[in-house]
Amino acid sequence: MIFWKSMLFRHSQSIRDYFADAVRVYILRGEEAARCAAIAAAKGAGKKQRQFMIESLSKMASNVMRNSPDKVTRKSIADRILSLKDEVELKNGRAGDFKAEIEKLSKMNEEYLASFNRADPSVFKRKHPQLF
Repeated sequence: MIFWKSMLFRHSQSIRDYFADAVRVYILRGEEAARCAAIAAAKGAGKKQRQFMIESLSKMASNVMRNSPDKVTRKSIADRILSLKDEVELKNGRAGDFKAEIEKLSKMNEEYLASFNRADPSVFKRKHPQLF
């Protein structure tokens, strides 16, 4: 039993890391495939985990608005974060939404999808090392 709990925890942590790294790529690069990957991760997460992701996005937007010196960049990044948050909240936990997001991701970026299926966030660091 402890083995399975450990496996589930690691998978859960990996999905959170996948989400966080996809969000980073999306907000800093505007890459739509990374946005789709972040949404897929959020849609595939459990209710508590998804709520944590939503709260993290809110805090992130708030931090950007407080700490970013360039007004134009600050607004652009905060808008990306908040639009992502809104989309995750909008379809909070519906199975059909998750399937649709996975299908969309498969069309946009097979490598991100394969990494999502393995709960492997390293794809973002390999493709965008300058962001990490």
